[in-house]
Amino acid sequence: MVKSRAACIGLLVLLRAAPLYAQDAAAFDRPGIGFASTTVPRGSLAWEQGLADVSTNHDASGRQRQWVADTLLRYGLRDGLELQLGADSYAWQHASDVSGHWRAQGMGNSRLGLKMSLPSHTDAFSWAMLATASLPTGRAPIGGGTRGYDLGITAQWAMANDCSFALYADHSLGHERGWMLSPSYNFNFSQHWAGYLEAGIGSGSQRGRMLGSGLTWQPSPRFQLDVSALRGVQGAADWQAGLGVSLLIR
Repeated sequence: MVKSRAACIGLLVLLRAAPLYAQDAAAFDRPGIGFASTTVPRGSLAWEQGLADVSTNHDASGRQRQWVADTLLRYGLRDGLELQLGADSYAWQHASDVSGHWRAQGMGNSRLGLKMSLPSHTDAFSWAMLATASLPTGRAPIGGGTRGYDLGITAQWAMANDCSFALYADHSLGHERGWMLSPSYNFNFSQHWAGYLEAGIGSGSQRGRMLGSGLTWQPSPRFQLDVSALRGVQGAADWQAGLGVSLLIR
């Protein structure tokens, strides 16, 4: 009981640690297909944690369900440049086919990335580029395989009434090749609540079509909770859903 009270008090202190000004709010990469078009400030650390990222897939070969606790750390090396370290910290998988059922659990693969904000001549437009290398730190069937490389770009245009439009493009290199294109529409309900609608279409290793949406609650400029859902229309996982928390440490 004492520990629970201490945790609650610590959370309240954290949420009130900074003034509640929307223009100072951190732009986290969670949730959604793409990533934010800005970087974290120099010397700041953003911790973005998936609490329950779940996906299901059902096709002619069988059925699969996976739960992943995805972790992403973003550190500002300087203004406009950040280092990213991500990992499937823990994953649980249940699959079945004509041969039977099996379960697997453990750590998945890791990834190392470098994100850079690109120059813009207007405050209404921002864009960023992210180069990522995937490292096979896990064991099959959760992880393993070979190294992979991705190059992604996100561009965002500010609109009236605190809305914005973003376009994300990604190209997978190395052993598994493919591309992904995802437009999204972002809107604010209030000072602390926001939502988005998105679509995605990909080829090769990212083959599929999908539609999704999500909500974020940001009671403090440095703290965010998110919930999201993504429905595979063709070639992608049947369903993907996520619940996560993000924190900016300065």
